[in-house]
Amino acid sequence: MNNTTSSPVVENEPKILVFELFYERQIFAAIVITVVTLGTVGNSLVIIAVALSKKLRTTTNVFVVNLAVADVLNCFFLPWQAVAILGGDDWPISGARWVCTAASFISVFTTGCSLNNLALIAVNRWVGITKSRFTTRRIYTARKLALMVIFSWAIPLGCALTPVLTDFGELGYEKLYKLCSWVRLNPYTNTYRMLIAGIYYPTQLITITISYISIFFYVRKTSHETMEATRGNLATRMRISKRQLDVTKNLVYVVLAFILCFTPCFVALTITDAEWIYKFAPWAVAMVYCNSSVNPVIYATSHPDFKEVIGHLMCRRRCRTIPQSDPSPRARAAVYAISTPTNQECPENEDHSM
Repeated sequence: MNNTTSSPVVENEPKILVFELFYERQIFAAIVITVVTLGTVGNSLVIIAVALSKKLRTTTNVFVVNLAVADVLNCFFLPWQAVAILGGDDWPISGARWVCTAASFISVFTTGCSLNNLALIAVNRWVGITKSRFTTRRIYTARKLALMVIFSWAIPLGCALTPVLTDFGELGYEKLYKLCSWVRLNPYTNTYRMLIAGIYYPTQLITITISYISIFFYVRKTSHETMEATRGNLATRMRISKRQLDVTKNLVYVVLAFILCFTPCFVALTITDAEWIYKFAPWAVAMVYCNSSVNPVIYATSHPDFKEVIGHLMCRRRCRTIPQSDPSPRARAAVYAISTPTNQECPENEDHSM
């Protein structure tokens, strides 16, 4: 197979070869297939774990499961991106171009839902950790949780349906990038891209950053106060220091993952007049895809309760029953003393059921 490929010329723009060599397409396709495999397995385990274990049915995990559902849905349609990029200079299934349009629609839809859920998880953790039990329960009632979940899907659905129901943008096969995306020939495509960038990224980034910074300072303050009150207890001081270190590391992981996965795409969407952006854009999109496989690790499997339940799911013969609750409240409180700030709401709030 010839290692060079031709790309269409964009009208009124310099001739651009987004993928100069075929192996670049193969690398992109390999990333997509890896994300599909890891994302489908990881997010499915999260959903199954919460469905089978009552102790995982908390308010935070409503959003974690909602995030996993969005990521699984995205993973189901991502293989068509591999088909598109390896299929030559046009969509390889000429009689089913609607498949590429559907893949574009699901990508726009589920990405927005994931971003909204990441922000909702951040706010939920901030409320659960820094506010009283009464305040947390008042905010996260069953009805309000349902409205939050609907909200997380409704706005991205409206964004994805806009080019389908109107002429404002168009979803389908984009020959320049060899991907199922928005079609550049539509006169409103650039405006639609800017609209998506504005709705999907800045508010979520600010919400996540402020929430986790507030959590960090709150934990540092309470840890300092506790250490001052227990000067003579070395074991307690060491445990608090470890807790604060764990909190710091986990918060850094969450914020960095968000920035690394979504910022490149935001840059690609908002910069339209630079020639280098054309080559950069597909790899920025690949980073967004990677988020679907990263989320289960950050938001679920790093939590001790999730790890325990998922361990029981995977060990088959040796583990017959799914753990439903810890043997004693004290044992559970001991675990949350270290893991709560980045993994779940406070022990006093953990009895919220889905």
